Amino acid sequence: MRRKTIHSGFAALAFCLSALATNFWMEMTTSRTMARVISQIPAALSANDNSFHSKQVLSYPETRLAWANALSEAGSFEAAEAAFNALIRESNSAVTADAAQFNLANAYLRQGMRDDIDASQRGPMLELAKQRYRDLLRVFPNHWDLRYNLELALRLAPEREAALAADKVKPIKSVRVIVPDFKAKDLP
Repeated sequence: MRRKTIHSGFAALAFCLSALATNFWMEMTTSRTMARVISQIPAALSANDNSFHSKQVLSYPETRLAWANALSEAGSFEAAEAAFNALIRESNSAVTADAAQFNLANAYLRQGMRDDIDASQRGPMLELAKQRYRDLLRVFPNHWDLRYNLELALRLAPEREAALAADKVKPIKSVRVIVPDFKAKDLP
């Protein structure tokens, strides 16, 4: 009886450990596949290989994020913007969606900082970047990279109220009001 209990316990432990090992092996295989695909993205992007994109990149959200980042860094802003927006909408992982939103805001900021774009395009790009950063700061208030990038965007495109306050014009007429029996005192 005692031997049967020990063997049953050992069998249960062996089953749990084999399930854990199988799970670890599957995660490791997935990670290796993603790393391989991500390492091939720059070559596929420079070769303009769309079949690579459709087959391998779309398999995992992380590889889709890497593809969108590569598009952004290569200067394909419209394609990167579409890839980031699709990933934000379709991602099951909040971590991946938040990373895509952060990288999209960075792409807007980079686009707004370019010297070769028209001033009519620069303002909207910086406003979109600021809005994305603010949306993310509501979720991650202690994310210092977000705060830094938002501050940079605010320096490049100050808020309307701050710009109006700096350009404030003196009033045409100033009126001084005198209240009877009122004497100025120190603060309490």
